[in-house]
Amino acid sequence: MGRTLVHDTDVVVLGAGIYGCSTAYFLARAGVPVVVIDADDIGAGASGANAGNLHLQLSPFSHAAKDDAWVGEFARTLPFFIESLASWQRLARELPGDIELRCPGGLMVAETDGQMQVLHQKVELERSHGLNVSMIDSGELRRRAPYLAPHLLGASFCPDEGMANALTAVAALADGARNAGARFMLNARAERIEPTASGWRVDTIAGSVRCDRVVIAAGWSSDAIAATAGLTLPLTHRVIQMIATEPCAPLVEHLVYHVVERLTLKQVANGNVLIGGGWEAARDGVFASPAVRYDSVRGSLALTRRIVPPLGELAVIRAWAGPNVYTPDGRPILGAVAGRPGLFAAVCNTYGFTLGPQCGWLVAAAMTGRASAHELSQIESMSLARFGTLEIA
Repeated sequence: MGRTLVHDTDVVVLGAGIYGCSTAYFLARAGVPVVVIDADDIGAGASGANAGNLHLQLSPFSHAAKDDAWVGEFARTLPFFIESLASWQRLARELPGDIELRCPGGLMVAETDGQMQVLHQKVELERSHGLNVSMIDSGELRRRAPYLAPHLLGASFCPDEGMANALTAVAALADGARNAGARFMLNARAERIEPTASGWRVDTIAGSVRCDRVVIAAGWSSDAIAATAGLTLPLTHRVIQMIATEPCAPLVEHLVYHVVERLTLKQVANGNVLIGGGWEAARDGVFASPAVRYDSVRGSLALTRRIVPPLGELAVIRAWAGPNVYTPDGRPILGAVAGRPGLFAAVCNTYGFTLGPQCGWLVAAAMTGRASAHELSQIESMSLARFGTLEIA
């Protein structure tokens, strides 16, 4: 007995996170009939579990295992980061609801002479690719951020970095897509995508959807979905965790990083301080869902107290873990999939939240024929084809 056909549409977007909702938002606003399918709810994966940082600076702690050639190649994407921030600023003006976008600037701090040298090299590389970033010494750091520990020797400062509320941002994108005509099938896990004579069929636990085109934007599940169409996506899976403190009076004015330690933190609109930095979490042994590792919580909090001593007085009210996926070169996978007519990818990367809306725009623009020559060049540079042939044997 065949599956019930629940929808017939032009585009199916698989995934209701920041990439899927962004793609659907721009497609729907262009008049394209679109159905968004997710195994859970809107922003239920990495998009809702991340801290909402809007990064522009390169993070040496994230690239510690990479060689200079890898970092140099990745740095070429910095102009795309700058464009992505502009995309966030446009969305803050046009989306329904407050996404709590703020750009107070980012400080990447150093504790030793060696770390200061790393910062100098990083800033030189970033500035060569157009990023507005500069070095500040300990005196200037004290003036800008008196809440930081007095032993810090300096920092790199990017005035354009900031944050948004990850939960409200993804929800606002979904609402905007709905308002433009997109339909959502939630709690409808996709089990298979298959080409047909006239397009594609997406089989879900809630029925099948026939469509002309499919966009894989399912984050953690993207490689499993692609595999049902005989395609390998070169993704590495990790589970990382975040921490939230109780609310306090305004204290942390910037997005704060550490140059070599795993630390990012900021204070959000309601006064909570969100602490991240990519500390390893785990998978629950029973349900295989993301789970907190308490040694990581303790390590993260100890580092936080060292860099921002006043935070040691605050109670921790929550720690949680979220799934993340990474590509070999740290860049997204975007655009049409060669050899699979009608199949597209919008798959996240190391800085998925920051780049999500701009990636969604690029994929939607390519699908609707609205991409500029510059945007088409960007898509080509981030296509799956850069990894060679990735067919499943």
